[in-house]
Amino acid sequence: MSAPLPRRLLVGAALASVAVGVLVVAGLRVVQPRMQAVSVEEQMGAIDAEACETDPAAWGWESGDISFFAYDRDGRSLNPDAPPLDADQLERLSNEGRPVMSTPSGRVQWLVPRAADGPCALVRVTSKDVQPVVSPRIFRVLLGAILTGMFLAVMGTFLLVVRPLRTRIDRVAAAARSVGSASFAHPPGTTDALGHITDVLARSHDRIVASTEALEARNKALERHLAGVAHDLRTPLASMHLALEALAAASEGPMRDEARRSLADAVYLSAMVENLHQATRLRHEFDVTSGTVDLTDLVQRIEKRFAIVGRHAGIEVAANTPEDELLVACTPALAERAVSNLVQNAVEHNDDPGHVAVTLTRIDGGRRFALAVVDDGPGLPPDALATLQSETFLLDEARRRGPGMGTLITNEVALRAGWTVRYRALEPTGLEVRIEGPIVDEDGPAAGA
Repeated sequence: MSAPLPRRLLVGAALASVAVGVLVVAGLRVVQPRMQAVSVEEQMGAIDAEACETDPAAWGWESGDISFFAYDRDGRSLNPDAPPLDADQLERLSNEGRPVMSTPSGRVQWLVPRAADGPCALVRVTSKDVQPVVSPRIFRVLLGAILTGMFLAVMGTFLLVVRPLRTRIDRVAAAARSVGSASFAHPPGTTDALGHITDVLARSHDRIVASTEALEARNKALERHLAGVAHDLRTPLASMHLALEALAAASEGPMRDEARRSLADAVYLSAMVENLHQATRLRHEFDVTSGTVDLTDLVQRIEKRFAIVGRHAGIEVAANTPEDELLVACTPALAERAVSNLVQNAVEHNDDPGHVAVTLTRIDGGRRFALAVVDDGPGLPPDALATLQSETFLLDEARRRGPGMGTLITNEVALRAGWTVRYRALEPTGLEVRIEGPIVDEDGPAAGA
């Protein structure tokens, strides 16, 4: 709910007292000179200043702290009893053109212009107390009361308004930061503007949670669907490979060329289906390092597969691997996709006759591996090579520019597995792709990691 009415009245009264106090102090400062001038004019009215014109040398009077004498514009008096004028006060009157006051020796002294010229042009009036103003003691008490009221008003405003308001704002900010998460807590309901904001946050949280749950359900269903499609297509595509391979080997002329092109399309279709399946897993933040794979066995199997495909395309595919196991932390299916995509690209983008070499070695004293895929094809221009180096499958901008999905998936798998991927152009033609990463010991943890 909004602030109670008594609190509002208290805050309003405090603010009003501050405003009144400021106005009173300012008014005293502004009105005081005018009140003093009026008082002097009243006292001048009781003096027979016209008699000064008859006998200026004898005009004047002094008794104790009260006196009055006449002077010309230069500050000279014909009355020998007249005291000299203060030069600063005379100069002030000349500059301001109105009565000026000074307080020498605790007395109040006024210098009042009376005529434009002559021995009675100026009249000096002294008095012990001629200004009808608030006494210093009363003024100090009033000022102290005003300052005390201002202090209490400020403290009351802070305690009753600012601090509770800040506490509520902090609660709303905390709720805003946790919208859509399990830690979201609806702040207490109110009917003011902050209350409306918290209600909007609560409704947004409910919508986000519902949308997230629905999206996760759709993603899981899509993943299951793609996995099923990939599984269902794997067997017929394998049979198609064998049939097209046999047809390409047994046919001649144009028929053989068509069989080879069909075989290449079947290989591409099989890789695309598998890439779509693995891409869905990567989009769900799948843990790439959830398993281990023997790269020696993997590279040998990939060599056999693409040696057959390459032979019909006029591309020789060969691999060189260690004799023993070489284990790395990576899900087998994703590791196979990462390496297969590189070999497939090297075969598809090479020219007849061409060569593709896959080399797997141990480096850094056997703690790390290096896998290189080298071809002698046309390669890539420098700008495309630099762009390919920094792209992964999850970059929407990269997918819009059109790099092959297989290469992007390879980059993403390597990034999550802690591997490095480098693309290097060869001279005079060709491309080298080199992957390096830690090796897993037989006991489990990665060596040198």
